[in-house]
Amino acid sequence: MKNIFRLMLLSLCAVAFVACSDSEDYNADTAVTPYEPVPGRRMVAQVKTTNTLDGRTYSWEHNFSYDAQGRIKEINSNFVHYRKIPFDGVVRVYKCIITSQANYYFRGDELSVEYSVSKEYPDYPDWNTRENGKNKGFFNEDGVLTSFLSLDLVYSKMQLSKAHADGGHIYVPYRDVLGNVTGYQTRYNNDDDKDSIVLDRSVDFKYGYNKNNTNFDFSGYFGYWGLEKAIPAIATEYYAYYQLTAFGMMGSTSSYLPLAQLARDKDGKPLTDDSGAPLYLYGRWEFDSNDCPISFVDGSGRKTEIRYVE
Repeated sequence: MKNIFRLMLLSLCAVAFVACSDSEDYNADTAVTPYEPVPGRRMVAQVKTTNTLDGRTYSWEHNFSYDAQGRIKEINSNFVHYRKIPFDGVVRVYKCIITSQANYYFRGDELSVEYSVSKEYPDYPDWNTRENGKNKGFFNEDGVLTSFLSLDLVYSKMQLSKAHADGGHIYVPYRDVLGNVTGYQTRYNNDDDKDSIVLDRSVDFKYGYNKNNTNFDFSGYFGYWGLEKAIPAIATEYYAYYQLTAFGMMGSTSSYLPLAQLARDKDGKPLTDDSGAPLYLYGRWEFDSNDCPISFVDGSGRKTEIRYVE
C-alpha cells in the first residue's frame, strides 16, 4: 500500500512537472543532505560506450556536472539506438536518437531527480516522443537511499543486501570477498513467504587487481547490480538516464575495476571451456599517467571511454 500511495503522488507530480519543479529557490552548492560522495576520488566528466552490432554502431554517452561539494548535479545523455520492426516477414531497422537530462536536488533526507527524455526517428518522425517527470527517494542518516520510487532498500551496514520492488520482485546483489559486485539474483516473493529465483546472474562478473580511483562505480554503470531494471523511468544499464548505484547512493560500491564476464549463449545459458569450467570473457583496460582508467573493452567487444573533470 505504501508503494502504491507513493507512486500515485509521483504520477501526479510528473503530470504537473513544471509546477512541481524543485529548481526554485534551490542552491546546489549549499544544499544539506546526509549523502556524501566518496572523498579523494578523481571526478569523471563523461563516459561513452559504443558497440557495433549487425554493422550498426550503438552509442551511450553521459556527461556529468557536479556541485561545490562534489555531488552529482546534472547528467546530460545522448544515445544512438536502432529500432527493429518486423513487417510481412521483413525486419526493418530505424535509427533512434535519444537525448535526456537529469537534475538532482538534495533537500535534507530527500532526493528528487527531475528528468526529460526525447526520442527522434530521422526516417520516421511520427514516432518522435518527449516525456518528463520527477522521481523521489529518501536517505537514512548514513547517507544511503532507503527508498526510491517503487524500491525499498535494505542494508547490512553500508552494503545493499536486497531491494524490494513492486509486484513482489526482489533484487539481491552478490559480492566477492573484497566487496566487488559480481552480479545479482532476481527473486519473487511467493505467498508462503519463500523466495523463488527468477533470474540468476550472481557470478557473472570477475574483477582484476586495479583499484577504482574514480568517483564513478563501473559495476553500477554496466548493470551488475540489476536495480536499473526495477526503475522504469531509468530504463536499463547503459540507457539509465541517471546513475544512482554508480554514484554510491545505494551503498558501498565496488572497490576494483571489473575485468571479465561469464559467457552465455543466445538463450542465456552459461558456456563452459574444454574442462567443463565456466567460460569467462576477459576485457582490457587502458590507463593514463595517473593510473586512472581511460578506456575499457569488455569481453564482448563493447568499448567504454572515460574523460575527467580538469
